[in-house]
Amino acid sequence: MAHPTGERRSVDTGVSPGPRVAAFRLTIAVALVVVAAVATAAAVPLWPALRLSVDEDRLGHLPLAEGELFTLSYVHSIDHLPIEEYIEVRDGNLVVDSTRLRQFGAGMGHRPGEGTGRADGEWWVIEDMNRDIGPEVAIRVGAPSVDHRVITPDAEVRLSPCLATQRVVVEPVRATTLQLLFDTDPQPECDTPH
Repeated sequence: MAHPTGERRSVDTGVSPGPRVAAFRLTIAVALVVVAAVATAAAVPLWPALRLSVDEDRLGHLPLAEGELFTLSYVHSIDHLPIEEYIEVRDGNLVVDSTRLRQFGAGMGHRPGEGTGRADGEWWVIEDMNRDIGPEVAIRVGAPSVDHRVITPDAEVRLSPCLATQRVVVEPVRATTLQLLFDTDPQPECDTPH
């Protein structure tokens, strides 16, 4: 309605907006809430994972649920027999739960007071070790014959073929949904000479 001075003024008729307008406003409000929730979930680190890095450069993330073990596997450099170390994340630290080896090589074996040892076919298994090794483990990756690998229930990363002599750090982190969707293939790429 036009005011005598030429201004346009709205008139409050006391009538609420129609059902279509109310439904549209509700739809927009719900959409904004959903977008905000999805953006927050995608950007906030919520999910337990392992981050693998080489000399401060991130290789990627491996999902690892609470209570799941991951394995560091390699071939002993002196006796050339396989070793598997089973590690759990507890309160942000890495804790060696158990070790499987074929024989006691240099630096390997059962330490008194750390778990119990038993034979398992060709393997010797030391269980219930509970050896806290801190918030990360740094691996000086061996030659391809050493076959360093990080294994989770859902993935296996072979380090030795491309990263021999390099320092790889494995650490527990909380990863975002985006990191787990787009940053979960930490397989190293080998530099090929041109």
